[in-house]
Amino acid sequence: MIRIEIQKKNERITYFKINGHANFKEYGEDIVCSAVSSVSQMTLNGLLEILKLKNLKYSEKEGYIVCDLEKSGLSDEEYEKADILTQSMFSYLKEIVKTYGKYVKLKIKEV
Repeated sequence: MIRIEIQKKNERITYFKINGHANFKEYGEDIVCSAVSSVSQMTLNGLLEILKLKNLKYSEKEGYIVCDLEKSGLSDEEYEKADILTQSMFSYLKEIVKTYGKYVKLKIKEV
């Protein structure tokens, strides 16, 4: 099962963690894992390579991504730009959970 944790503060995503495997199908054929991996990697790459957030606090390895925007010391302008990526990711992940909730769990925490 893939577990997704999103932390929000005043509707702004401040932290996300994604870990686990969906086990929907065999490795290489698991569309659920592939979809979650793609959107989370795209978001992280956008934060790093497009927005060039040099002090971004994150970690990634096989089956695991965590990103702590709140501890990254972002300016208001950087946060506003990051919001576009993280809110887009969140929107997509909610749709995956609607369809494949047996394989993906989403926890939203307001702080």
